[in-house]
Amino acid sequence: MLHCQRLTVNYASVTKPALCEIDFEMGPGEVVGILGESGCGKTTLALSILGLLPAAVRVAGSILFHEQDLLHLSESRLRSIRGAQISLIHQEPGLSLSPVTRVGEQISEVLRAHRSMKRILREQECKAMLGKVQLGDVDRIYNAYPHQLSGGELHRVAIAQALICRPELVICDEPTSSLDVTIQAEILSLLRELKAKLGMAMIFITHNPALLAGFADRVLVMYDGRVVEEGRVAQVFRRPLHSYTKELLQLVTPESGRLAFHHEN
Repeated sequence: MLHCQRLTVNYASVTKPALCEIDFEMGPGEVVGILGESGCGKTTLALSILGLLPAAVRVAGSILFHEQDLLHLSESRLRSIRGAQISLIHQEPGLSLSPVTRVGEQISEVLRAHRSMKRILREQECKAMLGKVQLGDVDRIYNAYPHQLSGGELHRVAIAQALICRPELVICDEPTSSLDVTIQAEILSLLRELKAKLGMAMIFITHNPALLAGFADRVLVMYDGRVVEEGRVAQVFRRPLHSYTKELLQLVTPESGRLAFHHEN
């Protein structure tokens, strides 16, 4: 379904590549974790797939999505793919939600951009999706502004917005990092359940190995713009080969199963 080949990205103001010859592929319904600390190139990889890199960036290689090279499609063609076939769940819902528009209208707008439907049917679809992401009182949520919702509710709304067109691939960019432990576990459980129900493939970007265990099928460990190790999650976590992977796994505390970074990521 998706195949990155020798993907290299250079930002104009930086001499060292943000991504250097990234190679990986994934099939329908597969969950691939992208693991690494801040600055390793994880988000640049996501933006490359979505066609959202700044215009001045130099990109080499290819990103094949169903044999189409996303790096060479027109902006109008990319817009038809984004949201419909490939979608993004941001780290912060505020990045994808306008503060001055009711959340139901914002979800409906994604549907309107990609599907020919009457307004009443779009509203029904949106409310049904709000129910699927386990939000109660969907009428209140649908008519609320973002500032009227809790952090956990906002994350569920962002997930509903990303999934409303039933995309084949969902890119989750650190989707739980700003949440407390309890809500983080709830969102991860929700994503696991939705993946099972809807069958979409996922790229799950994180700095926390514990979030991938029992969730992702495979993991790519990134360091300094390169993939330094990849394989089945259980295999990589049980017998890490690269020293950087070993360091990441050593930061998982046995008590909580969570990373204990000594600096801010």
